[in-house]
Amino acid sequence: MKTVAVFGSTGSIGVQTLNVVRRFPDEYKVVALSAGGNVSLLRKQIGEFAPLRAAASCGFDAENVRVYAGGDAALRMAEDTEADITVMAISGLAALAPLLAMINKGGRIALANKEAIVCAGDIVLSAAKKSGAEIVPVDSEHSAVFQCLAGEDMRDVRRIVLTASGGPFYNGREDLSLVTPERAVKHPTWNMGAKISVDSATMVNKGLEIIEASRLFGTKNVDYVIHPESVIHSMVEFTDNSTAALMSYPNMELAIQYALTYPRRAKNAGVRAFDFSRPLTFAAPDEERFPAPAIARRCMEEGGTAPAIFSIADEAAVELFMKKLIRFTDITGIIEEALCINEIEKVGSVAQLFELESSIKRHFGV
Repeated sequence: MKTVAVFGSTGSIGVQTLNVVRRFPDEYKVVALSAGGNVSLLRKQIGEFAPLRAAASCGFDAENVRVYAGGDAALRMAEDTEADITVMAISGLAALAPLLAMINKGGRIALANKEAIVCAGDIVLSAAKKSGAEIVPVDSEHSAVFQCLAGEDMRDVRRIVLTASGGPFYNGREDLSLVTPERAVKHPTWNMGAKISVDSATMVNKGLEIIEASRLFGTKNVDYVIHPESVIHSMVEFTDNSTAALMSYPNMELAIQYALTYPRRAKNAGVRAFDFSRPLTFAAPDEERFPAPAIARRCMEEGGTAPAIFSIADEAAVELFMKKLIRFTDITGIIEEALCINEIEKVGSVAQLFELESSIKRHFGV
């Protein structure tokens, strides 16, 4: 039986991870759970899975479990936790410290956090190489690329092609400045948290994924295509003009399960087989209306702190948008402003990134 630690257990990915674990009671034992402020759900999870340790950003109590509380609770729990598999589903740079703590112990990291790789890819990947930790991506696009590259030589890869549903507003001609938070969080094909749903609607999410893919797989040849059905999750185009693609109905539990069971596959009652009589469609991106991926690609090329500025500024902008303090169309403008006012530097430490985060969020009043 393998032990599993779930960081961000009350969020969308965390909840779906525990759904997967439930299906394999004889194969996985949850030993640690961490949450933000959703203590009521965390208590229910503790009651069901009986972990040894549990953490939350606010104070709470629970029986028969070691409790960690406060802003650094996830990090302190990580320092005390041994697990065969760590599912890192905390969002934002808040994941970085506990992620590095678990990486330094070795084992497998099922990585569902984009920001750690986008902002601190060199630090994270260097730490994994040093400790021997195995990083298996959970994001559906990167999981697909990971699977398509199995047994392949990167010298034979021409490019990676990510797919994007386009979000809820891509095909419409409506005035995007009038989009409300309530509408932006309603994704047409995926069940996701609010932040990533807004990022999908602005196409910022695809920009983050372009940067993440370039770092995870060691190539800047990363493109994307609009694919509204979200059935093909990503493709790898080879130098002989053949293309490998991974297909399934959109369900994050499939990618989560693969990260747990890799390199083998297990039956999944939660995902039905694809119906090949259904049509699949593709379209070229509209980067004039949705410029975020183009901005992200510039950041990828520039390197240094540019990707971190992109990610942090977006986080600040989405928070302002969700509070209805800015318009939907202001989000990419805030990212551009942050890139203009912050000098691009080499990423030297985690502390540097936290200082950058504080500076950017302070500038925008978050």
